[in-house]
Amino acid sequence: MGSKENFLADISLLGRRWSENPRVVAVTGAAIKETVAQKASALFAEEDLVLALLDPAREVIDQIETSLNVLKEKVGVIIYSTSADLDVPSSLGAVRVSLDQEREKRIRERVLSMVRAEGKKMTDKAFTLLKERVRDEACLEEELAKLISYVGEKQLVEVRDVAAIVTEVHEEDFIALSEAIARRNKKEIIAILETLLSQGMNILAIHSFLTRHLGLLLQAKDGEGFFRGVSDFRLFSKAFGKLKEDLDPRPLDKRHYVAFQKPFYAYNLHKTSQKMSREGLLAFFDMLARFDGKVKKGTRHDRTTFEAGLLGV
Repeated sequence: MGSKENFLADISLLGRRWSENPRVVAVTGAAIKETVAQKASALFAEEDLVLALLDPAREVIDQIETSLNVLKEKVGVIIYSTSADLDVPSSLGAVRVSLDQEREKRIRERVLSMVRAEGKKMTDKAFTLLKERVRDEACLEEELAKLISYVGEKQLVEVRDVAAIVTEVHEEDFIALSEAIARRNKKEIIAILETLLSQGMNILAIHSFLTRHLGLLLQAKDGEGFFRGVSDFRLFSKAFGKLKEDLDPRPLDKRHYVAFQKPFYAYNLHKTSQKMSREGLLAFFDMLARFDGKVKKGTRHDRTTFEAGLLGV
């Protein structure tokens, strides 16, 4: 049981119950019956495959019940429902999991562990705000590290500290900003930047995201040859799964490597990288580095400097 807003992160997390690096295939609608039948009839199991069925109707589950019982012996199977009243046949032996409840417990344990390791405490209100603002668990440790650094020698992390340093992540707006930069659409760049700032986003948080995003774009640019001939997300997803399998050794911190991003995010990175030259990407990186240096030296015109840099890329 989960929500439409979190289903990508949820199925990625659940997939790790079967494999450290699962190759998650998500299907919905009419594709469910066809995909289950195809995978169940295959002679050999696909390594690290986890099949996620998104919001299947109960009558569909009844129709594919036999195939599902065959399939679950070969690969991982997730039935992901955004409706709490979905019931499944007992023969499937399904384990019902409430992702929202698990997420709360998991995040609380991770936050308490890191805060205690630094000899600090956090108020309940501060934790509640932190949980609301950090929607992607992959960013949790990074945001906590910034927060602990911000409070300095103070022993108690309060809600005002979280409000000051941890901003809500609006990934769609960030991606739209990078694409507007790729198209050199100056009017759209300023409009998106204004939207992010009006929502309370700190300009340094925008800079931080763009720096990480740019690093991924440069990797996507370097990997364009690997995806040559890929015309849609379905083909990209297949090639992307193979890319992760071929990587050895695997990095300890996967957040900064394009091969370990969510498939659809990686697909967007791939499309955006094709719109920019390598020289353009490096010029963008140089602008961000120079802005970082100016901020650290001290400037009263952060926004003007940042806008000028974005428009000049």
